[in-house]
Amino acid sequence: MYKTNISHKLPEQLKYDPWDARQEIIGVKLQLHCSRYWMLSEWECQNLSLPFWRLYHSKTGGSCVHYRGKTTELTSDKLVLIPPYTAFSSNINTSESMVESIKGIRINTEQQVEQYAALGMKDQFFVHFNLDYPYDRAEQGVYCCRLNDYWKQELYAIEAERLLHPNEIGFLSSMRLNGLIIYALQQQLPEMWNILLPDKRIQKVLSFIETNLASELTISSLSEVASLAANSLARLFKREVQKTLHQYIQQKRIEKAILLLYHSTLEIEAIADECGFYDRHHFSKVFKSQTGFSPAKYRLRIGLR
Repeated sequence: MYKTNISHKLPEQLKYDPWDARQEIIGVKLQLHCSRYWMLSEWECQNLSLPFWRLYHSKTGGSCVHYRGKTTELTSDKLVLIPPYTAFSSNINTSESMVESIKGIRINTEQQVEQYAALGMKDQFFVHFNLDYPYDRAEQGVYCCRLNDYWKQELYAIEAERLLHPNEIGFLSSMRLNGLIIYALQQQLPEMWNILLPDKRIQKVLSFIETNLASELTISSLSEVASLAANSLARLFKREVQKTLHQYIQQKRIEKAILLLYHSTLEIEAIADECGFYDRHHFSKVFKSQTGFSPAKYRLRIGLR
């Protein structure tokens, strides 16, 4: 054995990054909520406007979404991507239902897909996810993404995983889903990302609100985050966000509550606490004023969605 004498040591900064210019990196936080693959006999919905993204695919075709007079069919050669708060409607071509209805069957094998498709049912793969602020503010609409051969095979593998493991998404499956979502997002035109970032001080406040909804959010505490006087923050926030601080915080708490009602089994009291409401009564009152339903009735209404 021998040792080499090092007469000159490199600066630690050079080892870390050879450039001296600070690099600004836009972070993207992709959060998966659920992903399912099932067979539908009815999918008659109006005003499907919710605070999360939806990604749809169908091998059999025959299911349609409608937005501002335009109809888009779910087919085997494309993904359909819908940003949060897009008020679209849906139906299945073979359905004669005139009222809102979702009827489906949970399946476990490809043979069942073929079996039920022969009876007129339609397969549907979907993913619900969020990108976090500010990318959940993408231009509303219904966007299509053509599948190349690679992603078609990846998608079929993902759908097969959902059949085999409907209630579990492991690490590798999650990586596949993340890749599929990013691919679909990358195919969209820049116009979809018509996002005007507010003043950086307001960005800090918005980010703080997102991660502290369960806490008491006061004008005093948020003023410290922004390094502004309370009155200055209130005026700047209203100008940049087009809502008062109170209105915005309430909106974000209701959005989080809707996500938890959809994608968790938490009791109503636990959801109220998680979203920063005083108690179940206060939560129910605010939730009903915003959605027209109590949290319990809302959860019953969405059923399997």
